[in-house]
Amino acid sequence: MEEVLKSSQPSAILQRTSEYLSAVSKCDAEDALKLLDELDGLLLKEETKVMIASICPKTHEELRTLLTLEGKTYTTEELDKMLAIVRKYVKS
Repeated sequence: MEEVLKSSQPSAILQRTSEYLSAVSKCDAEDALKLLDELDGLLLKEETKVMIASICPKTHEELRTLLTLEGKTYTTEELDKMLAIVRKYVKS
């Protein structure tokens, strides 16, 4: 999308879409892949890891909601570790 925006006179819709995606994006694709890799040892299901990488939860409650798919209860220390990993890749 960035190439199209630079190479031609983009439409207003394309410009607004790009601005919106930049505003709501919490981490770039490369960082999301790194985040998925780091979550590998902590979570079993790929779906859970992808949801965490997409949503980038900030609190224990948000994270616990996503972890319901895992079918197990995580300790506060495990949640803290996952949130620390997420924070490492979230854009400021």
